[in-house]
Amino acid sequence: MSFESHLTDSLEEGLFLFDTRGRLVRINPSGERILGRSFRSVANEEAGEVFSGNPELGEMVKTSLSENRAVVHSGLTMPGPEGRTMDLSVSVSPIQEPDGTIVGAALLVRDETILRDIDRAFRRADQLAAFGVLNLGMAHEIKNPLGGIKGATQLMGSELEPGSTMMEYCDVILREVERIDGLLETLLAAVPREELRSSEINIHEILDEIVNLLELSEESAGLTFKRIYDPSLPTLNGDRNGLLQVFLNLLKNAVEASAPGGQITVKTQIPVGGPVGTSGAPRSGTRGGFLEVVVMDEGQGFDLEMKEYTTPFVTTKSKGVGLGLAISEQIVHNHEGTLVLNNRDGGGAEVRVYLPLNPG
Repeated sequence: MSFESHLTDSLEEGLFLFDTRGRLVRINPSGERILGRSFRSVANEEAGEVFSGNPELGEMVKTSLSENRAVVHSGLTMPGPEGRTMDLSVSVSPIQEPDGTIVGAALLVRDETILRDIDRAFRRADQLAAFGVLNLGMAHEIKNPLGGIKGATQLMGSELEPGSTMMEYCDVILREVERIDGLLETLLAAVPREELRSSEINIHEILDEIVNLLELSEESAGLTFKRIYDPSLPTLNGDRNGLLQVFLNLLKNAVEASAPGGQITVKTQIPVGGPVGTSGAPRSGTRGGFLEVVVMDEGQGFDLEMKEYTTPFVTTKSKGVGLGLAISEQIVHNHEGTLVLNNRDGGGAEVRVYLPLNPG
């Protein structure tokens, strides 16, 4: 392999080479990744066909060839692999012989989605820290008087005749106290801590438990659940109750966003590369180190104008206080993982959860 081939194959940017007719003659590996297709499948196609998801890229190639000049554009978007939308910065330059004869055009594509995700990761870290402090303060302030209410009710119940009307009222109070205490435990599960209540977990057992429960619920009537599991996935260490809460929140959100007849898909896999902003993420192009769970629905998707769905108390629902996604993200963060929200091409929302696998 020549030095030039090593150079182009090592580029992080996607490199697309076109002949004078605007037909594709070469792509480097990064270009195949961005395009989501192999060179063999698009060889000799015109630029407009190659970039059918964004015709503007094809026009840039034509302009560069016809006007013999460089064309630069940033802020472009294009559908990427698995339905993700990529933010692109693109430049096209004519390729010339020493005498000035044009022999083709080189299109260089930089995927800037990673920069967007890095910025979002830094902002989320600040918000999650504040959310943890808020959770801890609320939980402790409420738990103290709650314990007093429970103790006084039990003491009062010991003085009453079993089966009396007042005894029934005491039982109601105690049940409601237990329910509130359970909600507080959910908030505390999202508080950052040095050590998780960790155990060895099979992620498919957790997902099956939640899906089986939801399939029997009235809210899921008319919906179908599709499970696409990678049976080769290893176990991971984590807080089982915390992760159960995460995927229950995500799947309930998918149910609420879906219309009758819709399908909710739960997919597991080991992704190529790792999520941005996650400690120990594998290098781009490598496989392993993280487990990925994807929850997809066919609803309206996320409002693109509203960026902070995981901000505490921010919600688009008529009911609810906007804590579900915020708690879920904090629990995933406690596991040194990442939660990513996206819209799917063709409609619907997609939530990806990355969790680190056990070493070895």
